[in-house]
Amino acid sequence: MAIQVTERYCPICGKLVTEATHNRFGEWCCSDAHAEEYVADVRAQKQRQLAAGGPAPSEQRRERHRGCC
Repeated sequence: MAIQVTERYCPICGKLVTEATHNRFGEWCCSDAHAEEYVADVRAQKQRQLAAGGPAPSEQRRERHRGCC
């Protein structure tokens, strides 16, 4: 039986997300600025992988940015 997590944390700062308004690539962010920063990080990571000739981004697990861990 799977357990669904109901608390969401910002991938940039690790802060608890209370408003469900800033969702990018399935990640909830605490503000529009952090949502845009997360998008920029994902794009940069995909471009680095493609430039290095690595596996396609969908084949690798996405790196999560957390504030404390």
